[in-house]
Amino acid sequence: MFILIFVNTKDILPGMCLARSVNFYDIASRKAHTIEAGQILSDMTITRLKAAEINGIYVDTYKSKIRVISSINQEIRAEAISGIHQLADNFMNSEKGVSKKDVEEISETTQKLINSLSSNKDILVNIADIKMYDDYTYHHSLSVAIMAIAIGLELGFNNFMLNELGTAGLMHDIGKVSIPVEIITKPGRLTPEEFEIVKMHPVYAAQHLKERNIVSDNIYKGIIQHHEKIDGTGYPYHLKGKEIHPYARILAVADVYDALTSNRPYRTPNPPNEAIEYIMAGMGTQFDENILRAFLRKVAPFPTGSIVQLSNGEKGCVIKNHPNNPLRPIVSILDSNKCYDLAEQPELFNVVITGIVDNSPESNQIINM
Repeated sequence: MFILIFVNTKDILPGMCLARSVNFYDIASRKAHTIEAGQILSDMTITRLKAAEINGIYVDTYKSKIRVISSINQEIRAEAISGIHQLADNFMNSEKGVSKKDVEEISETTQKLINSLSSNKDILVNIADIKMYDDYTYHHSLSVAIMAIAIGLELGFNNFMLNELGTAGLMHDIGKVSIPVEIITKPGRLTPEEFEIVKMHPVYAAQHLKERNIVSDNIYKGIIQHHEKIDGTGYPYHLKGKEIHPYARILAVADVYDALTSNRPYRTPNPPNEAIEYIMAGMGTQFDENILRAFLRKVAPFPTGSIVQLSNGEKGCVIKNHPNNPLRPIVSILDSNKCYDLAEQPELFNVVITGIVDNSPESNQIINM
């Protein structure tokens, strides 16, 4: 019997068994590589994972049989990352630039993401499932696109709208490659002057694409407006409410959520439930209320495989999320044979999840192998 948990890359130890295959993109060779599930991890394999800036992996431990359902095929992820890399390379090439063919290929990849997500409309997007890479622009853009498509599906968007939305998501941050790397990776707070430079990245991206007449007006607005806020305090144009294109309002929610749950040079990731509390506090001021509610129905704050602390003092592993009640999943209790359905068992209605447990070995809270 085993239990499957998500472990941060920094905490991986030799002898751990990889529970799910990992695909990663090697920048030097510009090829996708795979480490197959079932492999016992060696020092060499762990070094490869760290060099590829993988955010974490799923490993097997002995407890009970739990499976994680992936929302996005690994090959599609690798294809998307490769496509975003190509876009960024061409964007930085002043002579070549992004071409219509580049955008068409991104659109084709977007359609594969749509097909994957729409094949099971009840699926919840687990943030740990799509964030298998560290947070630099390319992988962040993939996460944002996946969440945006999931929101669009929940809002009833047709396929054409979903494709435009997902394409905008994959391309929304390519303008960041024009920002000096020392600003993007700065470990401390940006100066006002540095922040003004960063605020230009949606303009750089959108205008580059618009000038070449290779994206629709909807995609253009989604990209250039994704940092606008409902109350008019966003950038670059301080638009308010319905002045902001629906695609941009969706991308804004996905972008902030992914940023909060990602490794950043200036802070550690927030647990998904804390990130959700943050964006809920921005309902009606930063974020569109209807879009935010759709997001909450489609993104799981406690990813399958995560270890959680309950208010009754017990710890458990999340084995299934309820699409209509993601804050109350089904939890397999550690060190016992009990399984709690927090949404369906009346006697547990006063029991809540108080946080996600640190899985690092030094915390003594990781499940013993």
